[in-house]
Amino acid sequence: MMLKILVLQALYGLSDEQAEYQVRDRLSFMRFLGLGLGDRVQDRTTIRLFREALVTAGAMEGLFARFDADLKERGCFALGGRIIDAPSWKRPGSG
Repeated sequence: MMLKILVLQALYGLSDEQAEYQVRDRLSFMRFLGLGLGDRVQDRTTIRLFREALVTAGAMEGLFARFDADLKERGCFALGGRIIDAPSWKRPGSG
């Protein structure tokens, strides 16, 4: 699950704090991670420590290169995305 959180961070440009929030907030992220509504979500500190451990071990680039290669073999391409909140608006004539 932790590697999947790093994938979400990379795709959406999320900080550790934003990743924690978005995993709690977005059903699509929960589904991707295999979490249910009542499941525990990793906090920002755990995410940071996991990433730092991978970097220290020299494993981060290799894991993402392998992940990217697996996606390409399946005909998928990981492109960045954006999370955009719906704009606030008023109906005409409502003030």
